[in-house]
Amino acid sequence: MSLRDRARRRLAPVAELDRARLADRYTGLGVTQLRDAPLREPCRVAGEVQGIRVVPRAGSPSLEVTVSDGTGRAVAVFLGRRRLPGLDVGRGVVLQGVARKDGGRTLLLNPAYTLLPH
Repeated sequence: MSLRDRARRRLAPVAELDRARLADRYTGLGVTQLRDAPLREPCRVAGEVQGIRVVPRAGSPSLEVTVSDGTGRAVAVFLGRRRLPGLDVGRGVVLQGVARKDGGRTLLLNPAYTLLPH
């Protein structure tokens, strides 16, 4: 790493460094970047879990998992679930499903998921 690169890293905002770290982590997995995820078509995306919450939908719980890959965010909604073993904040995950927009958010309903090693 050159002196210029080190100086740039030292002066870069934390959010920018985090985006770069995430973008590097999910390169080479054969996935679509979240910012480029096609709507209403099957897609395969990957990212780091940024947040998890349980939200009531139509009288039953739904687990909403927010995922980021440094280029964008998506919310995976698992209907009828309160938790998924192994799915924790900071964990890498690959999601396969159909993306759609809902209130400005990109949603994937009941996607297939694969946990990535820590």
